[in-house]
Amino acid sequence: MIPLKQPSALWISMLSLALVAGAALLLPLELPGKGEPLPPPLPALLQIAAIALAVWLAQPWRVAIRGARGDISISMAIDVAAMLLFHPYIAALGSAIGTALYHLVGGPFTRQVVKEHRGPRALVRGVITFSAVALGSWAARMIRPAAGPIVFTSDWPALFVGISIRLLIRIVFYPLGMAALRQDPVWASLRREWERLPLIPFLLTTTLGGIAALIYQYQPAALVLLFGPLASTWFLSQEFHRMNRLLDTLEDKVADRTDQLAQTVRALERRLAESEALHAVDEAISTAIHPDEVLQVIARESVRVTGGSSALVTLLTPDGSRQFVRATHGEGMEAYVGLELPMEGNLTSLVLQTGKPHFSREPDRDPRLNQDLVRAGGWRDVIQAPIRTKNRTLGVLVVASRQPGRFDEQHLRLLTLLANQAGRLIESSELHAKAREVAVLEERNRLARELHDSVTQVLFGLTLNLESAVGLLDRKPEKARALLTRSREMAGEALAEMRSLIFELRPAALQEKGLAMALSNHINLFRRRTGVEVTLTLNGDERLSPDVEFALYRVAQEALNNVAKHARARHVRVKLDLRPEEALLEVCDDGVGFDPTASARGGSFGMIGMRERVSELKGSLEVISAPGQGTCIRARIPAASGGDPG
Repeated sequence: MIPLKQPSALWISMLSLALVAGAALLLPLELPGKGEPLPPPLPALLQIAAIALAVWLAQPWRVAIRGARGDISISMAIDVAAMLLFHPYIAALGSAIGTALYHLVGGPFTRQVVKEHRGPRALVRGVITFSAVALGSWAARMIRPAAGPIVFTSDWPALFVGISIRLLIRIVFYPLGMAALRQDPVWASLRREWERLPLIPFLLTTTLGGIAALIYQYQPAALVLLFGPLASTWFLSQEFHRMNRLLDTLEDKVADRTDQLAQTVRALERRLAESEALHAVDEAISTAIHPDEVLQVIARESVRVTGGSSALVTLLTPDGSRQFVRATHGEGMEAYVGLELPMEGNLTSLVLQTGKPHFSREPDRDPRLNQDLVRAGGWRDVIQAPIRTKNRTLGVLVVASRQPGRFDEQHLRLLTLLANQAGRLIESSELHAKAREVAVLEERNRLARELHDSVTQVLFGLTLNLESAVGLLDRKPEKARALLTRSREMAGEALAEMRSLIFELRPAALQEKGLAMALSNHINLFRRRTGVEVTLTLNGDERLSPDVEFALYRVAQEALNNVAKHARARHVRVKLDLRPEEALLEVCDDGVGFDPTASARGGSFGMIGMRERVSELKGSLEVISAPGQGTCIRARIPAASGGDPG
């Protein structure tokens, strides 16, 4: 029995062989044409044996031409000569027996026979050869104008039709018959046979067969003249065959090397994507104001480098009792930011408990997943990686794809790296928060000590002086006036001390490098945080008093904060003119604008604070805006305001 991967191929092969063999048997009997009758049995057997022997001996000798992706046996020439010279059945039986014998026992001088399916292979080849020779010979005799020896000038259409039928049956029915043995789909076998069609060797061998038939009719001894062309053709074909094998080997090597290069390129592309993702996360960590901004970048980069469709990041609350979705990326995922996920019975809880990643290959059938999320994102494959620190699991990075089986171990490795980045970020944020709390507490304690040691003592003395002055005002006005004078001096000392303490709370860059540098640093942070393009123009290098610089810095800070919150602007222009007589600050945007007279914006706390800061220093604040026309804020402060420059 032949094990078949394509059972239909067996039925197609049997049916095709039965049809062509039936036609080869019946047509020469029913329509004998103008050919000669069958010879007596003994001469017929001798002719069959001679043809079979010649075909068997010629089978191993192949004709190959450079560029043809296949070759053909020289026995094809003997088939053509036999079909033109002898009765159709004699030529067909001789050729079929010789062909089947070769595929059954092999050739006498050359390669070993193919052992796999030896009997079925010999039968199929024999039936095809018998049918091709019989039908080709019968068709040639039907078309010939007269019986007897072949006359090329009048019989060439018959020769052409007969040889063409021989070739057509070989080309079409051979792959049909062999499809079952090769366990291939029938149409794939036909397509492969056409792609490998050795047309030039076919034409060469059949032409030699026709020439041999013509020579044999008139002067058989002259057949020796064909040995030279046959021998040279065979020797050349061997060289071409060797070159074809080298070409095939070279193509295989090129294909292998191409596959290796493609794999290398894919690996490099993946490594590049990983590096870009990690760089983007590192940059976000270095510039982001809030950890959620970095988590958003991690979700976005996870989708990009894995080829997924959506991602989300969940984090535990500080006490570890609840988990919420903190960042998402992908179509339809924004609505799930802030969603609380249960702590038991779902896949994220399993990741949190085990600290190990998990796949879900059929998320729509996985009860551990939130099916609203699965349907909203069209998830077909899901991978979840834990967000960990050294000692605990903080959350889960979830990436999904609409393509089944999208994720592999390489994707898992990359997501683990990104999740570890998120873990380090959160741990660093917690440490920074604790450090800020400690710093604030220390600063408060220091300010309390400073106030107690300086300002509080001065204020206490000031209180005593004022009480004494009140008591002496009627009885000893001169002494009361002296106490009031001293009280005014003490109030000035307290005010100076308070200003000194307040100045210590101002930005370090403002104190050390001046307003221009502090404003430039703040704009750089604003640009990276919001993505809004900001153009800064600086004119002059005057250093102003600390009060003026601090007021202008806070005005610029509040104006940019309003741009980020309300303006929806694409570009902001900041201009700072430091002149000897005054300082001018302009912050203009191309956003949605507003009505400055409306209480909703014109009377906001931020705007009130800016006006108060500027007016305290005898300056002016101008707000120019209209709906749809952007906003421009101009602050002018005299350079002499606020005391001497620092």
